[in-house]
Amino acid sequence: MNGDLGRVCRTGAWVGLALWVLGGCNAAPAGHAASPAAVVEDVRVATARSGLQQGVVTLPNGERMRRVSTSSGFSHVLVARPGPDGKPAVSCVDSPAGAEAFLTGDTQGTAQ
Repeated sequence: MNGDLGRVCRTGAWVGLALWVLGGCNAAPAGHAASPAAVVEDVRVATARSGLQQGVVTLPNGERMRRVSTSSGFSHVLVARPGPDGKPAVSCVDSPAGAEAFLTGDTQGTAQ
């Protein structure tokens, strides 16, 4: 019985710690959101395809394949904006035009 009590106390301590830590995870205060132009620029930098690198890789079975990678490492990025109900609306975009369309509310052609 004492073992069960100890387990309950440890579990309660971990739950309390988790709630305390998660209590600090709040949304950014109103008025501190990035401007749409700054977000579009960040998307442009993150999805830039000017630094594409190509190489040939030989697989363990001897087959060769072409590897294409970007210098930034991202082909898609996640963009969010406040929705009409106050909850975040999120979209995965692959270009500055996609980010701009999503941020202006035009959801045609964007995945949500």
